[in-house]
Amino acid sequence: MDKNIGKKLDGRFEILRLIGTGGMADVYKAHDILEDKIVAVKILKKEFAENEEFLRRFRNESRAIAVLSHPNIVKVIDVSFSNKMQYIVMEYIDGITLKDYLETEKVLDWNTASYFMLQILRALGHAHDMGIVHRDVKPQNIMILSDGTIKVMDFGIAKFAREEGLTTTAQAIGSVHYISPEQARSDATDEKSDIYSAGIVFYEMLTGQKPFDNENPISVALMHMQARAKKPSDVNPDVPKGLEEIILKAIEKEPSDRYLSASVMINDIEKFKSSPEETFGYYEEEERYNMERDNQNKEMHTKSFKSLDERFSMSRKAVSEEKPEPEYDEYDEDYPEEEYIEKRSMFIPMLSGVVIVTIIIAVVFLAALLSAYFNSDGSDYKEFHVDDFTGYDYEYVKREYSQLLNFAILESKYSDQDENTILSQDIEPGTVVKPGHEIKVTISKGPQMINIPSVDTGFTMEQAEQMLKEKFTTSVRRVYSDTVPEGYVIKTEPKADTPYKEGATVIIYVSRGKVTTNVTIPDVHGKKEAEARQILEDQDLVVKIITRNSDKPEGTVVSMDRSPNTKVETGTEIVLYISTGQLPTVTQEIEIPFPADVNGVFSFKVYLDGTMYEETKEVDSKFTTRKSISISSTGGKKEISIILVNKANGKEAELGRYQFSFDEAKSRSTVSEDITGAFAKVDGIKKAPVVTQATVTTPPPVQETPAPAETPAPAETPAPAETPASSDQPEPEQPSDSDNNEVVEG
Repeated sequence: MDKNIGKKLDGRFEILRLIGTGGMADVYKAHDILEDKIVAVKILKKEFAENEEFLRRFRNESRAIAVLSHPNIVKVIDVSFSNKMQYIVMEYIDGITLKDYLETEKVLDWNTASYFMLQILRALGHAHDMGIVHRDVKPQNIMILSDGTIKVMDFGIAKFAREEGLTTTAQAIGSVHYISPEQARSDATDEKSDIYSAGIVFYEMLTGQKPFDNENPISVALMHMQARAKKPSDVNPDVPKGLEEIILKAIEKEPSDRYLSASVMINDIEKFKSSPEETFGYYEEEERYNMERDNQNKEMHTKSFKSLDERFSMSRKAVSEEKPEPEYDEYDEDYPEEEYIEKRSMFIPMLSGVVIVTIIIAVVFLAALLSAYFNSDGSDYKEFHVDDFTGYDYEYVKREYSQLLNFAILESKYSDQDENTILSQDIEPGTVVKPGHEIKVTISKGPQMINIPSVDTGFTMEQAEQMLKEKFTTSVRRVYSDTVPEGYVIKTEPKADTPYKEGATVIIYVSRGKVTTNVTIPDVHGKKEAEARQILEDQDLVVKIITRNSDKPEGTVVSMDRSPNTKVETGTEIVLYISTGQLPTVTQEIEIPFPADVNGVFSFKVYLDGTMYEETKEVDSKFTTRKSISISSTGGKKEISIILVNKANGKEAELGRYQFSFDEAKSRSTVSEDITGAFAKVDGIKKAPVVTQATVTTPPPVQETPAPAETPAPAETPAPAETPASSDQPEPEQPSDSDNNEVVEG
């Protein structure tokens, strides 16, 4: 029976049941009474609580995860390091471990494995940026939620990589199937040890096997140091070449040959996901060497078998000569089976004797067990041995043993144990009793309550701490006050003269002096999120976090919404933009103006560093005089080439080359450009018209005749008689519809 079940830690966390056991601590499901939610509580095992080394590691875990804040890392809620019990309260993860998942699925497809590994590496990368190395990355420490989210947990043997005096350990730490070679050698470990372990986990997800496995842990450790793992594709032919290269690089024996950081490994996996045919060329020369070596091994294959057979025969003969059997003086090697028959004939009686003795012992033991099971008068009532109930919650024991024992309270008294904890019992553990026997217990009333001294009138912080430290632990919080001078106590929590548990924490509120309405915004660019937040909150500024893609390290401040070193009022919200560690996608635009007299339908082919980026939609010069082209990419300078295409005749011509910068400080420069020339080369400019001079016949002048006097026109006038044309005066040419233009188009 687990003594922790039923307890209420610090009156807040009620232990419900055991959900996991580790090497150093047990993990329980618990109810947070204050927040009314389910949590996980990790309690250091009693046998380790007095061991300084184990206690240091346990405290190191809480210190490590307390500074971590990442969606792929289990969140810590509370910690306690009292003399009575050491525990950590964490968010409760309703999921299964990656180990359990792999036992069911056996082998994961590369897409699922990559999805899980990216989350694992992001969690490790965040920890590494905070100076923390996990050192125990394994499927048992990786939880999978129902939506596929990964949570890395159990930083139980994590260390601060930059902390002096903790760069080496006296023994290799970590699970033997996943430890790095340097861990197996008890050498110094850093972030690359986690990368190695993550690579082993990646290998197992894709192949269903561990690269190094043996029943003997020492053998496995030696394999990590000396043996070369099989290629993942040799175990599972479906493993893509690109992922195989990533895994092999992650599990290199020498740390210097592995990935520089988790983010670099992330970049390779994301490159592969965007292009599954992607390979990285890490092991091209080695493959050629292996092919040559395999050919040499094939040639030596037959000779090796012969050599092994000869050596085996020689060894067998040597053993026979060194250890002759005295009762077989006339032993003949031509009849080896006789020796075996004689030895077997002696072995069988010996074995039979052992079996008979074993059976006799078992019968005697069973008889004794049955005798103890029933009482002496042969009745059917079963007797039992009384357990040791000290340290258990009284109500829990009373409920669980209600059918066996009747419990009664002998007395209650103050102690350092929680209220209702059983301190002693009137029947010694191991005593045989019958069901229904009464057992009297002494239970704890909890720690004796002591009134908190009044230290909130004219006492400095140092004086208050001195008065309280004999009976309580203290915690100081500094706040502004318009009435209490700086450095003096404003109040305590709980307030003075309140009965409070001895040894509990009393919060002392100390004045920071009068409220300062204006503060200077500190410059926190480039700092880690936790550090930047603390700096700003110390200035009574409210911090809001927004993540954005950036080439800066993950978790660092990229920018702020306000300029540093400017004055603002206290309580002002400051937005910090935190880098995700992923390169930002930047969009650049270029506008192509059309020359005059352009005629036709065109498209534009865009090349990014020599690779086709896109071909734009067709545009008709009748309806537009320019074309805007948008290009999106990540990181650094890249060359853009734009090719003009005439859709009527299929002709193409380079319009221009440009250097674009796809980062936060985006810029553009022109390498070469000839827009008019490109349109001319594809016959896209309207040709000028050809003009010719036409011959025009001018009619001779006509003699003027005086106009007759106006007379009323008759109703009908007969048509005049035709007059023959004169031979010297040709008939004039009739004017055309073009009003006698003198120049006509040819």
